[in-house]
This record gives sequence, C-alpha cells and structure tokens, in this order.
Amino acid sequence: MDIRSILVGLDGSKSSRKALQAAVDLSRKLNAKVTTLTVVHLPDFSPGGGEVKELEQAEKYYQPLLQEVQAYGSTLGCDITTVILKGHPTERLLQYAEDNQVDLIVIGTRGLGGFKKLLMGSVAQKVVSYSKIPVMVIRE
Repeated sequence: MDIRSILVGLDGSKSSRKALQAAVDLSRKLNAKVTTLTVVHLPDFSPGGGEVKELEQAEKYYQPLLQEVQAYGSTLGCDITTVILKGHPTERLLQYAEDNQVDLIVIGTRGLGGFKKLLMGSVAQKVVSYSKIPVMVIRE
C-alpha cells in the first residue's frame, strides 16, 4: 500500500496529540503529507446567523493549538496542513478523507471500554467501522 496522504483527527486531547506524533513519524518515513482536521460540533440551529459567529469563535479557540501543530511540524521538517470544519466529527472526518483522497486516517482514543463506551459512543470506533480507508488508532 502506497501512503502519500495522512489525515489526523485533532481535538487537542492527549490521545489526538499522540495520534499526530505517530502520523508525523510515519510521514517522515514515507515522505507523506499530513493534514490535521479539527471538527467543531455546532448546534443544528443558530438563530440570527449565530452559526458563523460560533465557527469564528471556535477557530479563535483552536488557533493556539493549530499554531502549536505548525511549529511542531516545522521543528521536525514536516509540513502540516491544518483544517477546521463544522459538523459531526465522524461524518466530517470520513467525508474529508474521501473527498481529498487520503490514504490513511490516524485517530486517537482514550481506550474507554465496556459500559462507558456504550454510553458515550466513540468517534474512533465509528471511524474504524465506517471508513473505506485504512485507519490507525493510537491509544492514549
């Protein structure tokens, strides 16, 4: 399998940072490009154009994280593209990967099991279940 493009689900958590590290390590070995995708889950309805304002606030909130990602990549000689989208994390990750011909998705998980996983659901579990693209899961 030829891996030229790696997509990392990034939400600022410890597990997503570990996923980024794994993706960068792999990209350096394979000379692949890395893109991080941060998905902002906004309410379905925002009166008075609030959705645009909420997305702008989310972008401002995540800006320090994205700058940190860029600096991390620069330090290691890896050019990392950062993207922020709104919507449901699983759907947006899968759609972005398909639309952009990504070869590998790397996603972190806290490794919750049993009843907690059943109650909370898991983006990582859903991505693995529905992805047509190979997925690498990195545990916290």
